[in-house]
Order: sequence, then C-alpha cells, then structure tokens
Amino acid sequence: MLLINDGASPHTGGMNRMVVETSAGLARAGHEVAIAYHDDQPVTVECPVYRVPEALPMSGRRAALESAVVSFAPEVIHNHSTKILPLLRDLSGRFPLASFYHDQSIFCSGGDRSLRGWVPCHRPHGWACLVHHYLSGCGGRDPRNNWRLWRLMDERMTAWNIPRSRVQVASRFMRQGLLENGFPDERIDLVPLFAEPPPAAAGTATEAGLLLVPARLVKSKGVDVAVRAMAGLQDLKCRLVIAGEGPEKAALAKLAEGLGIGGRVHFTGELRPTELANWYARADIVLFPVLRPEPFGLVGVEALAYGKPIVAFAGGAVEEWMWPGETGLRVDIRTPAAFGAAIRELMDSPERKEAMGRAALARYPFFHPGAFVDRLLAAFERTIRWHRDTAPGSGSKR
Repeated sequence: MLLINDGASPHTGGMNRMVVETSAGLARAGHEVAIAYHDDQPVTVECPVYRVPEALPMSGRRAALESAVVSFAPEVIHNHSTKILPLLRDLSGRFPLASFYHDQSIFCSGGDRSLRGWVPCHRPHGWACLVHHYLSGCGGRDPRNNWRLWRLMDERMTAWNIPRSRVQVASRFMRQGLLENGFPDERIDLVPLFAEPPPAAAGTATEAGLLLVPARLVKSKGVDVAVRAMAGLQDLKCRLVIAGEGPEKAALAKLAEGLGIGGRVHFTGELRPTELANWYARADIVLFPVLRPEPFGLVGVEALAYGKPIVAFAGGAVEEWMWPGETGLRVDIRTPAAFGAAIRELMDSPERKEAMGRAALARYPFFHPGAFVDRLLAAFERTIRWHRDTAPGSGSKR
C-alpha cells in the first residue's frame, strides 16, 4: 500500500499521527507499506518514504508522485492528502484508489460546516453558500476570500468525485455530509479510527483532579470554554493541563491569568506521542470541549484506551464513541457553566468516575489498532474489486 499524506511524522494533529500509526499497523500485519509525503518535517517512520513537496507546482508534484509510484509499484493507493487532488483521476485509472477524508473541508468552503454559534449546517455545497458565508457566519467577512474558498471547494469536489475510486470516512456523521452533497453511498466505506494502547513506559498513577485537554489551540476546539469552566471550579482541588499548540495559545494564557487561575492552568506545547501518553495516564478526567460538529474526535477513543472518563460537548461524531452516563458525560449546552457542572458532577463522585473508567476500557477493543487494520483491509478489498469491476470493457453498469 502507498499512503499519501501531508507528513511522515506524527506532528500537528491527529491525521498525521493516524497515518504514521496506520503504516506501522499494516506492516505488523505483514503488508508492504510506503508513504509519499509533502512537508519538510523529519521522517520518523521505518517504511520507505517518497517526498512530494507541496512547494512544487502541480506538474512537479505529478513528476515526484509518478517517481514514487514507479519505484514502489503499489497494489493499492491510500490517499489522505488534498494537495494532489488534480492527480487522482489519473491514479484511479491505473491503481485501486481509496481516499480517506478526515473532515468537512472536503465539501464545505466554510471549513467546519457550521453556522454562527456553531450550529450544524446541512446545506450542500452550492451557490447559496456564497450568501450564507456572510449572512450566517459560516465564512469570513471578506467576500473576495469567500469567493476564493468557494471556487477551491468547487474544484476539490470535481477532483475527488471519481467513479473508479472509493472514499473512506471515520464516522456516520462524515458519511451523512457526503450523502448530503450527492456522493453515492455505494462508494463510501465507513472505517472508524483507532487509538494505540498505552505504552509500557507510560505512567500508571492517576493524579487526582488532573483535567486534560489534548487539542490544537484554535477557536473551534473550544479550549477557552474549558479555561472558563475551570474558573468556576476554584473550590475544588484540580488543575487543567492543555496539551497542544496553536495560534490561540497566547490568548488562552491571558484568559487564564485574567480569570485568576493562571497558576492552575499548564500549557505543555506540542508533544510527541510518548509524552502525550504520560499525560493521558496521569489524567483524572479527559475533556473534549470542541465547539464545531466534530468529524470524528480521536481524543474520545484515546480516553477509552487509557480507561479515562470524558466530558464532551454533544454533536458531530461524539455519539459514535461515547456512551453517555457509562463512559463519560455528554454536555448538550455549549456554555462554560454547563461544561463545568459536568466536571463537578464527576469530581464529586469518585466511585462513578472510576466505574466510567472501567467501562471505557471495556469499550476500547472496537477501537484497537488490530480491529482498525481488519476494517481497513476489508475496505481495501472492496476498493480492489471496485477498480476491477469499473474498468472499461468490464461490462459493469457502475
């Protein structure tokens, strides 16, 4: 399998980490794997790699990717990149091709497919989006930039809707978005993601009152909500650890100081997977204050892997990995007060918190890497059959 991705190291977000871990899981299952990647970060994978620099014009990317394809000769191409979309049609004609789309930016020019106040949008991509980007707050205030993003989305949707390829998504929520945009259901494979089990070197002692938010520090992740919720818990013995990096970091630190809780909020910065594992192991409760309709939410299944209860806002794919009242608490109202009340409810009931941790571990096997690899290989088999059955002259009516 040739995987195409932004990076070949587990940095800046769940997608890169997932692709790196997928390559290792496929190798453990006895398959030959390589990664074609775009960025200039250090390579950390042990499989063969091929650089397809994003800085190159599309013709240069085509040549670099063609060199990788000729050298590695894959049986299946597994694409996670939006940076080579114009090249997919040619690839799908020559190889079984499956594209894994991780978020709604593949069919929404606003990015998160949500209106003002993070209200979910179910409108398919179309001309009406240009109006609603401004009126409904799902885009920016600059109509020229909205037009640029809309045109980009138009080009993207044309590029990835290729009859000889298949599409993979991690959640029923993402599948719904594809269907609402007219994508044929028979070409969509649902492949829920996974979390690696805790490494043997990870700490095992839970720190009472440690609230962990693993997130990229951008507005849609709602980390400010967790900070504001923390301000209402000053009578409790707890502290907030924010694991991640992003453009909102300075504003979040200023917010914590302004609320008088600067000493109880710790920013770790960007972490390697082994470092993040230690924080998961120490966490008392994992927090998921994401405001946008979440396309999957890798943090949720990582909390299951470590046997940690989670407090999360409802919406998106959260219900696909959370069992409310069993493995955590779902918060239906997106306010710091409601989020803080749920945290307090767990902090006030240690027995319930521990029971939720045990239930989380019991639910984890479905999201184990081995189970994911089995689902992925089954999807690859469907991709191979689809490529064969849709070949010119095959007699298929697809």
